[in-house]
Amino acid sequence: MPALLLLLLLTVVPLVHAEPDLLSFADSLVAEKDYYRAITEYKRFLHYYPQDSRAAHAQLAIAQSLLSGQRWKQADLAMEKVWTLYPDSLEAVTAKQLYADAAYDRGDYATAQQRYQQLKEDLPATNSKTSVYKIGLTQLQQNRLESARASFSKLPEPLSQQLTLSLDEYQQLQQKSPQLAGIFSAILPGAGQLYTGRPRQAGMAFALNAAFIYGAVEAWDNENYAVTGILSLFEIGWYGGNIYNAMSNAHKFNLRQKNQFLEQFQQQFGLSLGWQQGNPQLQALFHF
Repeated sequence: MPALLLLLLLTVVPLVHAEPDLLSFADSLVAEKDYYRAITEYKRFLHYYPQDSRAAHAQLAIAQSLLSGQRWKQADLAMEKVWTLYPDSLEAVTAKQLYADAAYDRGDYATAQQRYQQLKEDLPATNSKTSVYKIGLTQLQQNRLESARASFSKLPEPLSQQLTLSLDEYQQLQQKSPQLAGIFSAILPGAGQLYTGRPRQAGMAFALNAAFIYGAVEAWDNENYAVTGILSLFEIGWYGGNIYNAMSNAHKFNLRQKNQFLEQFQQQFGLSLGWQQGNPQLQALFHF
């Protein structure tokens, strides 16, 4: 009889299965850098559990995954959705910070400046000084030195003075004039490359132009005018390319100087903006 009762209970009472943790699975996909599948799983979680306490986390994770895939416009919309749907959450604060940092990371410094300004107004208690610094940094990236100086001057001492001194160093960076580099190479092929610190290119430019000029002169002296014309045509191309290359080298030199300074600048003052292993990271290490 007891065995019969037990059998009846087993047939009446359904077996209870634990529901799969969709959010945990999506997080594991992010850990594996499978961002596109992760986005699908986060959306699945939000569809089935829109009122879950972890919904804000899922929406923010969608935005972060989109940023990892450099889908900028979609990521912006996803971040805006975080603070619209979950305005009182910690994820909303993170989304607003990431929203500004994402514009900076993709090189849209004018937009980043606007977003940092908005962040400063929306979250003055926690982001005011950091936002002021970042606004100055975006202005520096746009070569608006006086605007950057004005922004940095709003920070407390001695930080403000240190930043101002760094700007003075930036203004004193060695620069190469593209116009001067072009003029040098126009006068003597290879001279512009030498001026911009490219001795190998200088030697090659001089040798090639000299060879074509010599060949054209020899062909003319031998009354081989067809060859003279062909060699002269090639020489015009090499000569123009030599000038363009010298000017390009000057621009690259200046950009390299700027990037090296900005990298050291951010390291010195403890704020790193950027990506780590394809993941967008908020690295506000700035201490005021």
